[in-house]
Amino acid sequence: MEKIELPADYYLSNFKLLLSTVSQYHTRLLTNEESAWIESFYRLNSDAQKLWVRLLTRKGLLFRVNKLKYTEINHLQQAVSQLAINHFVTTEIATLVESNQIDIDALFSLYTKTELFTLFPLSVSTNLKKDSVIAEIQNHFSPDIIISQLTQDPILYVAQQNTLTTLLLLFFGNSHQDLSQFVLTDLGLHRFECYSIDNQTQLFQNREDLEQWLLLSELSDRYYLAHKNKDYHLICLLTEDLPKPYLWTPLEQKRQKLLNNLARDLERDKQYSLALTLYKQTQREPSRERQTRILMELDDYHTAEVMVQAIQATPYSDDELEVAHRIKKKLMKKLGKPYHAPEQFQPISHVLTLDNPQLERVEIVAANYYQQQGWQVFFLENTFLNSLFGLAMWDIIFAPIKGSFINPYQLGPLDMFQQQFYAQRQVDIEQRLKQIESGQYNDWEQIYQQKKGISNYWVTWPLFTTEVLELALKHIPSSTMIVLFRRLLQDLKHNRTGMPDLIMFNEKDYLWVEIKGPGDKLQNNQLRWLQFFSQHHIPAEVAYVQWQEST
Repeated sequence: MEKIELPADYYLSNFKLLLSTVSQYHTRLLTNEESAWIESFYRLNSDAQKLWVRLLTRKGLLFRVNKLKYTEINHLQQAVSQLAINHFVTTEIATLVESNQIDIDALFSLYTKTELFTLFPLSVSTNLKKDSVIAEIQNHFSPDIIISQLTQDPILYVAQQNTLTTLLLLFFGNSHQDLSQFVLTDLGLHRFECYSIDNQTQLFQNREDLEQWLLLSELSDRYYLAHKNKDYHLICLLTEDLPKPYLWTPLEQKRQKLLNNLARDLERDKQYSLALTLYKQTQREPSRERQTRILMELDDYHTAEVMVQAIQATPYSDDELEVAHRIKKKLMKKLGKPYHAPEQFQPISHVLTLDNPQLERVEIVAANYYQQQGWQVFFLENTFLNSLFGLAMWDIIFAPIKGSFINPYQLGPLDMFQQQFYAQRQVDIEQRLKQIESGQYNDWEQIYQQKKGISNYWVTWPLFTTEVLELALKHIPSSTMIVLFRRLLQDLKHNRTGMPDLIMFNEKDYLWVEIKGPGDKLQNNQLRWLQFFSQHHIPAEVAYVQWQEST
C-alpha cells in the first residue's frame, strides 16, 4: 500500500470534525459547561489548539513542558500560557498534589532513574531499580522537598478530560472508539463503507441516559482494574455503587454485563451469597448457569433443580441448553434420581498420526497432510462462511435503514447482532436468498472487487481470497449455501463461530474438517455446527491428530 502523507495538523482537522458534528446534532444533550468548553476551544489560537489536541491524544494527564516538541507548533510557550489562562491545563502541580488530585507516583513517572539521581543526592547504588530509588527518596526527603524538586521544570496537567469522553461517546455511540480512529482512517489502515448516516436518529435521547452510560463505563473501568489485580475487596465495594435497573435496553444490557462480571469474580472468591444476589438481577447469559452451580456448591440441590428445569423449558440459547443438560446429569446423581441423558451426537471422525519436526500448529500440519492427498486446503475457521455471507448480503447490511448508522466509522448497522436485524430487512434478505438459490445472483466477484479492503463485521479480506471464493461458488451447491446462511441468520451473534478449521476442495468435492490435537476436545458450538452439517448432508468430519513417535 502506498504510504499516505498526512498534513502536519491532520489531528486538529479531525478534532474540529468531532466538535462540529457533536455541536450540530447533539447540542441539546450538552451541558452549558460543555458548550462553553467547545466555544473556548475555538477562541484559542492555532498553536494552542494544536497543543491541546496533541496532549489529548497522548497517554496520561501530566506532561513536562520541556519534553514537548512539535515542529508544527511555532510558539509552544505562548500556547501553554493560553491553555492555562483558559483552564484547559493547569501548571499548579504542587497544589494538585497537596489536595490529593494527583498522586506523587504520577510525578515520579515523568522522570527517568538518572534524572532522579540528579534531582535528589542519594548515597545508594545507581544499579538499584527505579522503584527502589523512589523508595529511598521518600525515606530520606520530606514530601514538600520532593514536590519542590519534581516541579522545578514546568509541568502541565490536562484538565476537563471528562468533556472529551462525553464528546467521543456522542460522536461514536460507543465507549471503545476514540481519536485514534480518525488517524487509522486517514492513513488508509481502516476504510469504511460510504453508507447513509441517519442524523435524525441519535443513540441517546436524553442527558440522563448519557450520564448513566458514562457512569457504567467508569464503573466498568474500575472493575477491570480490580479484576486485573485480583482485588476482591474492591470488587465487593463496587457492588455498592451499582445503579438500579434501567428502562432503556442498551443501558440495561451494559449494566447486566457488569453485573455478571462482578458476580463471576465474587463467585471465584467464594462470596456465594453476594454473587447470587447479583446474578439474580440479570437475564444475561451465563447468569442462570452460574446460579445453578453456586446452589450446588451450597448443597441446595432442590433449588438448583428448579433452575435447571427453567433453563430447559426456555433456554436463552443452544449453548445454555447444552450446559443445563450437563449440569442436570450431576444434579440428578446428587439427588439420587434417574437421569436419561439426551442422545449425544457423534460426528464422523478419524485419527491421523503425523510427524511434526518443525513444531508447527496442529492445523498447519494437518493441512499439509490433506494437501498431499490431493486437496486444496485453506485454514480459515469461521472466516470462510462468514465472508461468503458478508459478500452475499453486503448491500443489505449497509442499506439505509433508520437508526442503523450514526457515524462514518461503523463496521455494520447498530442492530447487526440483534434479532431486529433480520426483522427490519426480511423482505430484502428473503429475496436475496431466492436469487442465490435460483442462480440469479451473480454479483459475488463484483462485490469482492468493489469492496475489497473495506472494514466490516463479516469479510476477512487478507484471508478470504478470490481463489477461495471461486472454489466455493464452483463446489458448494446454492441450496447448501442457503441452508448455511439461514442458520447464521437464526443467531448472527453466536452462530458466526464454531465452524471447522479447514475447508478443502478437489476436482469434484469439498470437505470441512475440524482439527483436534492431543487432549483437545470439541467445543459446544463446534458440535452444533457438525451436527447441523450432518443433518443437511454437508460433508464434514473431525480429525484427531496424534504425533508420530520419533525413533
